[in-house]
Amino acid sequence: MQNILFIFLTTFLPIALTILAVTLLIGYGDNLKRKFISVFELNSEHGLVKQGLLWLAIGLPLAIGVSFGVWSWAGYSVSLNADGYKKFIEISILPLAIMSISLPLAGLVSRFHSTQQSAKQISLTTIKNNLDAYAAHRKGMHEYFSYLKPTKYFDTYDFNYEVHPVLHKRFFSGSPEKGWPNRNEDSFSEIENHLERAAKFLLPVLDGESERRLENYLEASVRIYLAAQGLHIKKITHDMTRTGVFVRWKNREDGALTLGVKTLETLAALRFTREFYNNFCDFSGRSRLKFSKDLEDVFLKTDYWLAKVDHIENIHLTEISILVKNGGADYGENHMQCQKP
Repeated sequence: MQNILFIFLTTFLPIALTILAVTLLIGYGDNLKRKFISVFELNSEHGLVKQGLLWLAIGLPLAIGVSFGVWSWAGYSVSLNADGYKKFIEISILPLAIMSISLPLAGLVSRFHSTQQSAKQISLTTIKNNLDAYAAHRKGMHEYFSYLKPTKYFDTYDFNYEVHPVLHKRFFSGSPEKGWPNRNEDSFSEIENHLERAAKFLLPVLDGESERRLENYLEASVRIYLAAQGLHIKKITHDMTRTGVFVRWKNREDGALTLGVKTLETLAALRFTREFYNNFCDFSGRSRLKFSKDLEDVFLKTDYWLAKVDHIENIHLTEISILVKNGGADYGENHMQCQKP
């Protein structure tokens, strides 16, 4: 029983003292517990000499070796001659063997630390490259549209390709840390749906169909507005709506905003919104929006529609005018009826 106690003290005491010394000298943290834990962690932010594991790898074998050596060397005196050296080797085989472990252990810790630092460096480089790639993609969007010249429709309505930064977040998914973003297909599909429905509702209005012409016109206006809003085209959502009429319609809280009061204004708004979207598709690597032939006529024909009489103008002079008088609609602040003579 006594021998077991001696063996326990011979091993436990040097281990405990070494860990305590390394904890107090090398450990970091706000309290002793945190310092103790830090000794057994590799921190890539600190150099190798500040790693507690390194000093444990060196100190523990040395301390245990010396502890066992105390029992081996007991009863002997120092003799600095050949016989003394020979005797020292004979009685110190186990202590020296234990102490020799410190070098490979220290090398192993050094290798682990070096590998950890390399991995962190690779991670930091990857994050930086991803941030650069994301920023380059967003910057490229602005540069792409800066090359597009203003467009004028019917020699009257001017539109500029002003791309808002929010479009990048709206049409591309991902985060700067993950690098090059992916297209958000739902946002593209939403714009295409609005444009297609706008053309479908506008087509019978341009054709002169009298049945539900007001409702079709308002549906078309709403769809154009929503598509322009999704693309952040303020020329349409802000400027053109202020020259139009707000109609309280279908119990909608936001009602329906007409884009001006003329056929050409509606056509210009729809055509530019589609052209803006198509250019955005070109930048995004997505196919341009294509419609069936009858819907394409809404975008390609102009004189043909005007020859059929100004149906949108007539809607404003009749149905919408009556709605304004009855309190079912309001003129926009820049509507011609609101302008001072």
